[in-house]
Amino acid sequence: MEERFTDLAWTTGDFNKATTSPSQTALINLIWYYKYHLFPYLKFKKEKPSISFKAGTFAHDWFQNILVGQAKIDDVELAFKTYIEQFEFEEKHKMKAQFILKKIKGYVERHLEAINEVSDNFSGWTSEKPFSDWYDDKYMGQTLNIANEGFIDCVNDGEKKITEHKNRFGNVSLKPLKKPKKDDKPNENRIGDWVYSKSQAIKYPQFTHCIQTAIYSKHFDYKYKPYLIYVGDSDYTIFTPDNCWELTPKGLQYFFKKFIQINIQRQEMLRMANGDMKKLAMIIGVDWSEIRNYKSNFLLENYHEEDMQRLEDFYEKL
Repeated sequence: MEERFTDLAWTTGDFNKATTSPSQTALINLIWYYKYHLFPYLKFKKEKPSISFKAGTFAHDWFQNILVGQAKIDDVELAFKTYIEQFEFEEKHKMKAQFILKKIKGYVERHLEAINEVSDNFSGWTSEKPFSDWYDDKYMGQTLNIANEGFIDCVNDGEKKITEHKNRFGNVSLKPLKKPKKDDKPNENRIGDWVYSKSQAIKYPQFTHCIQTAIYSKHFDYKYKPYLIYVGDSDYTIFTPDNCWELTPKGLQYFFKKFIQINIQRQEMLRMANGDMKKLAMIIGVDWSEIRNYKSNFLLENYHEEDMQRLEDFYEKL
């Protein structure tokens, strides 16, 4: 196999990017720039923990371990309780964790039920299969000269199937409890003054997830049948090539092209900036509303207030 080298556009001067990934690709350029370039450059503190991300990781780990015979479903609730106790969540995340605790076993079970629906049995599956690929596809006359790496949720080589799994947790809000009436029934979606709103059913797969699935399918030269699985509070949805254009061969090739286009465009922006973080900031631009209202953006809300002020100062001093 021919040896490949990362384009200097990704590594020159202030830049320090060794690989890219499907999950990074579908971020808008501004958020991609923040998370993978500017925030490390400004030495931001580690993000405060997000219960949605932590619970999602936990549900993935547990259903995958059960799938390959390394864990038992009856241990899920206690394990999750122990797991969340190690984090210092803010109040809203802490309360959401308590609601998810009551539902976490069901989430893990529904991931397994979905796999059982698309497969002959549980045997033959592997989880978190690593991949690292380079591509020769061109866009704007250029090739993408950086490795694309990641992990595929579940792969069955015997059945030639891959599954990508997503969790759809609900939201919590503060709604002070009114004086209860005598005939009020207990509300399983309320703890004190906090109320849990169940996740909505999903009608179409998300753009980000279509890119991920397209990349995984490309890795197997489109010979493995893809399934995109969304698990909610009480049900699950399975998108397949049979019910979803995005997962057909043409759809997968479309989203793979989007992956190439997005990343080559970023490679060219990095080349123009020539290793200068401030030049890259001016090329990408700034959305002041995102900075001022970062608490409303789930990708930014867990950064520290003093760091977000440093972000604003960085732009003021350009």
